[in-house]
Amino acid sequence: MKPKRTADSALAKKLNRAVVIDCIEKYGALSRADIARLTMLSPSTVSSIVAELVDLGIVLESKGTAASSGGRRPILLDLNASASCAAVVDVQVSRVLYGVVDLAGKPIWTAKEEVDLSSPEATFHQVFQIVAKTLARLPRTGAPAAGIGVSIPGIVDTNTGTVIKSTRLKWKELPLANRLEQEFSLPVYVDRDVRAAAWGERLYGLARSADDFVYVMVGKGGLGAGLILGGRSYVGARMQAGELGHMTVDIHGKECSCGNTGCLVTLTYPAIDEVRRYNEKDPIIDCAAIGILNLMNLLDPELVVLGGDIGQEPAFVEQVEKVVQERTFLTPRKNVRLVASQLGEIGIVLGLAGLVFDKFYWKRAFGNVG
Repeated sequence: MKPKRTADSALAKKLNRAVVIDCIEKYGALSRADIARLTMLSPSTVSSIVAELVDLGIVLESKGTAASSGGRRPILLDLNASASCAAVVDVQVSRVLYGVVDLAGKPIWTAKEEVDLSSPEATFHQVFQIVAKTLARLPRTGAPAAGIGVSIPGIVDTNTGTVIKSTRLKWKELPLANRLEQEFSLPVYVDRDVRAAAWGERLYGLARSADDFVYVMVGKGGLGAGLILGGRSYVGARMQAGELGHMTVDIHGKECSCGNTGCLVTLTYPAIDEVRRYNEKDPIIDCAAIGILNLMNLLDPELVVLGGDIGQEPAFVEQVEKVVQERTFLTPRKNVRLVASQLGEIGIVLGLAGLVFDKFYWKRAFGNVG
């Protein structure tokens, strides 16, 4: 029985450590008492874990502001931003956004350029070159790279980093992570753009306190959803969860590029790009709103965050919220929360960096620690 108790103890320690790190990552500078309160771990457990993190250089201590009662200033704990960084690249149909993000979730620098969609090979070559020049600037940051993150519109096998299919980029069965790892000798994480955006909202946006929420991206590339359920990114059995645009809404409708007929995206794309011109109720917005409403009725999330270059437009948000309030099955209706993302497109690279740290940095940092 002793080996089992030892194993259970080691597992509990790892889980508690992850809870503490997640708490600091989500809320920023906190005292030990704050962490104990937010995580419901005992003060002694928190103190032990924090001491380990400080010794490893992952967490830094600083003096907080004086208490209003004039008492001692609390010692605040925050992630050591210079402990690591991630090189991140988000590829969209209109542009490529890339840069470096530190361990505390702050962009060290970012840049943007038009995407080359002249051929699948040209797009890959551009991504390859962007990764190369991003890594070339890493020594200037002073932080060692945990890895490389790439997000794309399409279906991705997150276990292997293979792009199963991206209609917009015309990629199919592309072992993107493998090819980049071979060239740059760093671990590579590849995910769908909308899932990276959802993770960004969980870490740094309006969904910090939500364990169950949906991020809906509406833009030139169509409609997609990133699902965070139980505090984790839900990808589905075939890595295809969240294909909101391919929800069938009209069995006698138009043929979709996926081969089905009557997909939601056939009613909203490319017309969804014209939403900016409308200030009043528009049937295109209503179609998208019904899709979002169906998703809400199905999952009963705490929160829905609207993002994407169209999803954050005031006219779109206002009309979607109106449709949801009129038609939702969820009760009480006043508790149905639907908000526009405040992070914008930077939320994708922030979430992508967070996923890179989760997959690579934390595992390496604690590889030899029980």
